[in-house]
Amino acid sequence: MSIGTGDVHLMRFLQQENARLKDENQLLTDEVHALRRYVRALQRLQETIQRFTPEQDILALLDETLDCALVLLDATDGSLMLIDEETDELVFVLVQGVVSDTLSGHRFDRRQGIAGWVAEHAEPVIVNNVRSDPRFLPELDERFRFVTRSLVAVPLAVQDRVLGVIEVLNKRSGEDFTDDDASLLSILAALSASALDYAASAEAEEQP
Repeated sequence: MSIGTGDVHLMRFLQQENARLKDENQLLTDEVHALRRYVRALQRLQETIQRFTPEQDILALLDETLDCALVLLDATDGSLMLIDEETDELVFVLVQGVVSDTLSGHRFDRRQGIAGWVAEHAEPVIVNNVRSDPRFLPELDERFRFVTRSLVAVPLAVQDRVLGVIEVLNKRSGEDFTDDDASLLSILAALSASALDYAASAEAEEQP
């Protein structure tokens, strides 16, 4: 029994359609896994918020928020920096990732680097090739033996006052950061800034 030209075309079409459906199914599976990861991260953050008391848990809340940011943006490393008004510096208060033990507590001029630009201009920044950005400080990578490829940084701001910067680095997939990533991080930054402001107000009220 011979196979006609029409049958060959039909078989090729069915093979292509089967491959397309497999690809679509894999994409849907990946999206479901990502959504589950997002939900778990947000649930943990919600639980921390519900337990939050400004006297004791501000760092726990900020750390959980930073962890949530890494999950939502699928990134490997991140930091939360606050401005020290007395020394005019940005301080790495919380760090997650491979240099968390060595980078925490490090200080630098609040106007240096991409984070310094974000703090100075109160605007989010996406840089998907840091080596091409003149604001990037390679000295930090060299000092702490780290490789920054890409980043998104947003200001921690409340009532038009910048308190610091949240920075997320290096997507696990190697893909670029997007405007959606910056928007998600900005929401978490707003939550963090409000918590910091609330904690500061509560502390001031307790002062005699």
